[in-house]
Amino acid sequence: MQTVRDAQDRLREAGIRITTPRVVIYDFLLRNRIHPTCDEIYTALKDKNPSLSLASVYNVTERLSDENLLVRIVSPDGERHYDSVTEFHGHFFCRECGKIYDIKSCPDSLFEEIPGAVTESISLTAEGLCPKCAPSSDKKKK
Repeated sequence: MQTVRDAQDRLREAGIRITTPRVVIYDFLLRNRIHPTCDEIYTALKDKNPSLSLASVYNVTERLSDENLLVRIVSPDGERHYDSVTEFHGHFFCRECGKIYDIKSCPDSLFEEIPGAVTESISLTAEGLCPKCAPSSDKKKK
């Protein structure tokens, strides 16, 4: 299980100054791999961290994304979500309930690089209906 110390250590290793908002937000994201938005992060943390502002959540998540400690995911509706799993993987967006699922994938087999080009990022996204929202064979029979 992740601890606050893990968040502090990762921030320190990345050369990012340790501040309370950074540690609280990063720790939350390490512990809750639910692809939250800044509003969802703020709502989850504000009661126990009354000095935390929504602006701080936006600033911290953007900084940690820029430093590659978080993955910034833009959903089909344009909302930004954050993921603390930085190893390459894709995301599936359920268009019915809005939930985001991780997709295991291998970047080496996704595409053929353009000769001479330098690929700086790869994004794999899929959209559809999750298992809970998709019509099942039982629903079709009724």
